[in-house]
Amino acid sequence: MPAFITSLDFSILLWIQEHLRSPLLDVLFPLITHLGDKGLCWIALGILLLIPRRTRIWGICVLVCLAVDCLLGEGLLKHLFLRQRPCVVQPIEDMLVSIPYTTSFPSGHSASSFTAATALFLNNRPAGIAAYVLAFLIAASRLYCYVHFPTDVLCGILLGTCVAIVLTPMLKRRFSSVCS
Repeated sequence: MPAFITSLDFSILLWIQEHLRSPLLDVLFPLITHLGDKGLCWIALGILLLIPRRTRIWGICVLVCLAVDCLLGEGLLKHLFLRQRPCVVQPIEDMLVSIPYTTSFPSGHSASSFTAATALFLNNRPAGIAAYVLAFLIAASRLYCYVHFPTDVLCGILLGTCVAIVLTPMLKRRFSSVCS
């Protein structure tokens, strides 16, 4: 990443560490961040949505979009950019979570969360809005826990949202007769 972007990223992260850290959030945000680990909460939701016939297409959209997002983000982009995490580049003393072993760009937690939330929103607005609240909290937790740069999170959000916007309409057309 260009030096001015990394500098801006660190300015934001250090501001969060200096001004937003609190004992309550130090407990809450690690719990929230772990909800997004490996996209498991979203995968579980997608599987549960497959069970009732009326939400089956939602589940298909969530799971297929998550798979494509994972291939692009974790399988391709992280290996192309090889960006180290902020906690590796400029360590802090009181890490709230263990340092992830993968590279930083883009944020997989943010990408999977916004992929699932967008796929849900495009199928059912109220469910999507609820998912967006959780997705936002998971993305914010990655900054609070100092494991991602803001640009990692922003690009993860954009990646996940774009994957779902592109794929969901096609999936709904393709599978609507199977799920009706």
